[in-house]
Amino acid sequence: MRKNVRNLLLQALAATLLAGGALGTVNAIDDQASASTQPGPRTGSHATPLKAWPTLKNGSRGANALTAQHLLAARGYRLTADGIFGPKTAAAVKDFQRKNRLAADGVIGPNTWIKLTGLTVRPGARGQAVKALQVQLGVKADGIFGRNTKAAVSSIQRKNRLKVDGIAGPATWRLIVTDTAPTIPTSVRDVRLNHGLALQQLAAAGIKAPVGRTSLNGVRARTVQGVIALKKASRCPVVITGGTESGHSSGKYSHANGYKLDLRTRNEGQCLTRWIKNTQRKGAPRGSDPRWHGTLNGTSAEYVYETPRGGGVHWDITFK
Repeated sequence: MRKNVRNLLLQALAATLLAGGALGTVNAIDDQASASTQPGPRTGSHATPLKAWPTLKNGSRGANALTAQHLLAARGYRLTADGIFGPKTAAAVKDFQRKNRLAADGVIGPNTWIKLTGLTVRPGARGQAVKALQVQLGVKADGIFGRNTKAAVSSIQRKNRLKVDGIAGPATWRLIVTDTAPTIPTSVRDVRLNHGLALQQLAAAGIKAPVGRTSLNGVRARTVQGVIALKKASRCPVVITGGTESGHSSGKYSHANGYKLDLRTRNEGQCLTRWIKNTQRKGAPRGSDPRWHGTLNGTSAEYVYETPRGGGVHWDITFK
């Protein structure tokens, strides 16, 4: 009898140790593992289709890198959130991975994203995690979870058949980070940005600051998101030569009202010129200037090849 009891106890102990070892293996799994093995959001009996998490490493740039930096800052890491994944960001990622029992390779893949976004951010919240969310949503990244941020979160949830509560939990975070073309409500896209915030969003997408005395103060969020989508679709350099500064024509969809940007056509702008003329729908000219039409990330774009009498040929693009 005693022998049987002892055997049972030994078997139970062995099972416990094996389970602990298995858990350790799962927790330390390489961060490059397939994202399809991770649990995802569900609605009723139907799973929401999941997209792959983006992979970030030293040298990565853009909105995802900026989002990761804000999320690391929310965990206490002192970083400059500039959208450039450099050595300091890589070092912070490695430290975060070690603390979370992940392979410390400095690469942000599926498992690191899951840990970074394993938090809940609600309306009324403030701080770096809110900024991370706002960068992905394309709204003013002021770190304050207000009405526009909630509307954008709710839109993503509605689109993906999640509970529409405007709260960003892990399931909503995944959809927001992996959705490459989120549908941003018109009320959010109509928000006007200040010059600094517009520059921040453009820089995160790899677009340099405008040339000359160009101002972006009061530019629409839709316009900034539109030109970022244009760069991504065309895979061309984008050089902004005109924004909301004075001297442009008036009207509802004018530069002054934040709907228009002028882009360079010469030098690196030749790539963009070829893309517009070869891929977009040609329409009736505006006066004597040729015009094309298209759609970028849900925003209507009108491209006019302006040839002023005084010189300075450029693309005059309206985002509606």
